[in-house]
Amino acid sequence: MPRIKESFINELLERVDIVDVISSRIKLKKTGSGYMACCPFHSEKTPSFSVSPQKQFFNCFGCHEAGNAYRFIMKYDNVNFTEAVEEVAKIAGISVEYDENSKYNPEKTLDTFELTKAAAGFYHQELFKHPEARQYLQNRGITQETIEKYQIGFAPNNWDFIFKSLCADSRQNPDKVSKLLDIGLIKENESGRYYDMFRNRVIIPIRDKKGNVIAFGGRVLDNSKPKYINSKESEIYKKGYELFNLDYVRKLPKEELNCIIITEGYMDVIALDQYGVHNAVASLGTATTPMQLSLLFKQTDKIVFCYDGDDAGRHAAWRAFGLTLSAVRDDKVLSFCFLPKEHDPDSLVRAQGAAGFRKYLENSLFFKDYLMSELSHRYDLGSDEGQIKAVDEFCSLVKRITDAPIMLQSLIVAMAKLVGWEERRIEICLQNKQTDVHESEPQERSQIQNQNSQIEITALRGLVARIIQNPYLVNQIPEQDRLNRLLSDYADQKAAIVLDLLEKIRAKPDITTGALLEQYRGSVYERIMNLLAAVKLDDSLENVKISSMLIFIKMYLSEAVEAKISWLRRESSRRNLTNEEMALSTLLERKLRNIK
Repeated sequence: MPRIKESFINELLERVDIVDVISSRIKLKKTGSGYMACCPFHSEKTPSFSVSPQKQFFNCFGCHEAGNAYRFIMKYDNVNFTEAVEEVAKIAGISVEYDENSKYNPEKTLDTFELTKAAAGFYHQELFKHPEARQYLQNRGITQETIEKYQIGFAPNNWDFIFKSLCADSRQNPDKVSKLLDIGLIKENESGRYYDMFRNRVIIPIRDKKGNVIAFGGRVLDNSKPKYINSKESEIYKKGYELFNLDYVRKLPKEELNCIIITEGYMDVIALDQYGVHNAVASLGTATTPMQLSLLFKQTDKIVFCYDGDDAGRHAAWRAFGLTLSAVRDDKVLSFCFLPKEHDPDSLVRAQGAAGFRKYLENSLFFKDYLMSELSHRYDLGSDEGQIKAVDEFCSLVKRITDAPIMLQSLIVAMAKLVGWEERRIEICLQNKQTDVHESEPQERSQIQNQNSQIEITALRGLVARIIQNPYLVNQIPEQDRLNRLLSDYADQKAAIVLDLLEKIRAKPDITTGALLEQYRGSVYERIMNLLAAVKLDDSLENVKISSMLIFIKMYLSEAVEAKISWLRRESSRRNLTNEEMALSTLLERKLRNIK
């Protein structure tokens, strides 16, 4: 598999406009010299997502997601870096330049997708060597055509089947062993021996929306526990961002995408697909997340949650309801379908066929009706105490709805009618709940804010932030050679990043923030550079920007020199300084006065 030329990756950012890239995914509104929109990465009412054509950089002031054109496509399309570069080139109408001399070599280059694809192939071939596994699938009514479509396989009851199949000599392939451990296909015991994660199980490959194998699910042939096990999360598999069968559903014609059905398990999806219900996906061992709903709403305007009718199914539905509130929108439909207690989607479609299954879908409870039904079931609405508890839970839930004002008002009206209160009383209760802003945010967003908004801005970070956000100002710094000498001679090792930034900008004076960040992709500085590029600075005027940068240069140099002086003073209290150290102390004191 040829790799994209590094030179092309950098040149493409210079030739493409980030506004065009982001506009291909969301609607932007011109505001001053930039553009604004409601952030596509979290739910919000007031736009906080900004795009700067001058910096070729996007930044959300709400969830703090930020970066260049590649970063946006990676995040929005949920693709890897190579796919993002290819997509940006496609948007710009530019042909990708590949390095034809860097073909994939399995002995030298570790490609995770190649490993998972190979593993799926080995498992699939093994299925036909085990009559007990084929009999299990036959008993479940799964046809040979379905087995081939989903590449269903079998992991034999051996400790090292997949390990030996993919990595015959671990001593010669340490990188491959590391990759297999990372994606969870093998484990290591206390004595350092490797063994397979999946044994004596039917294997279901899990694919991303592009069709790449990213993980595996394994089901026992009997009813022993655990009945199902799934791959752990890895660099290519984040279960909250993936849905089983989405790669096939995306290819369906529009007439079959009047809705998408979410089930609890991949065996349900496989059975539904075989019997003619092709528009089903499954969450992967976790409750459905807002990110997964966002993926599905790009394909359809209606999503139906389909659960077993037993207590476990209803509990799962209620949990999913609470987790997906932040993704509710006025222009999209969410509903809930409950099957008879004795059935799951797999057994029902086999018993009643696609037509029988669709009849239950037709009786799905609309989002609002489901909530009212559940609250009626959970509380005694004939008592004051029950009404208060129901309203309290109602407000705790619906305060998470931030991007569906019409739906929210409809819910308030329905709740008022349910408990016999005036709508204004419900609105007041909701307003009181909404005052707790942090509690109303999805957990993931809160975590992101905690990580990003609390970054300590030291003198060095303040300087780096100003350089990254305004690289064109570097050429306005006076006595640049002297600055380089000061940084090299008197600052600590951390000054290397400032010197590197200055060198890159001098080599390309018109470089943008987005292109500058690309220079640090994959380096130890990547994360901090992205954070500092998004930090809000208090120097918006041009004449203030350069003054502020010079102030931070002096602050950093002063701190670095003072730190060395302090160290020498501490040393002198414990021992006699050498002549060289005494001379250095005197020199540093003089330099510090000059800097200030």
